Amino acid sequence: MGSDETKELIMKTALDMFSKKGYSAVSMRDISGAVGIRASSIYYYFKGKQDIFDAIVQRADSLTNELKGMFFKALGNSTEVKCESFVLAGKAYVTGYLHNENIEPLIQMLENERFHDSKANDLWKKMLFDAPIGHEVLVFKALFESGIIKNKEAEKLAAEYHGIVMLGYFTDDLKRLEDTLTDFYKRVFEGK
Repeated sequence: MGSDETKELIMKTALDMFSKKGYSAVSMRDISGAVGIRASSIYYYFKGKQDIFDAIVQRADSLTNELKGMFFKALGNSTEVKCESFVLAGKAYVTGYLHNENIEPLIQMLENERFHDSKANDLWKKMLFDAPIGHEVLVFKALFESGIIKNKEAEKLAAEYHGIVMLGYFTDDLKRLEDTLTDFYKRVFEGK
């Protein structure tokens, strides 16, 4: 196994263990044992457990920023937003991003740690609420400025939209998510 493959395996294994047992319950020795390397060898790739965690968060941030960039590029080229595309984007946020193999276990770990670790709580809030709502506010502002929607209250629209998406994420009821996003679309985009 090459150096990059080993580093990737360490990160993947650590993330899995953190999400199941909690960050504080997992040692470097636990991670190295699960990967199948000597405990001292893991330090060739990472300075310590916090360094592994930071690399996992960095990867999540990179994925998030990449997806936001692609979304805004597609939005910038649009003169209209069809209901089917709007609903599909909301559903893809839940199924493709929040349930992503690098994102979902991180959220699970933060969910477990957030009640006794303020940094984990802050990161959990950032990942699930602050950063997405900030992005959604920008989206609704862009939709208003381009004349696609008439409602200029981007913050309120983003909060409502995000509530719908979070309900879909926490319940895994994709049919309800689709129906609620369709109703939201008709009200906001079509004025019905």
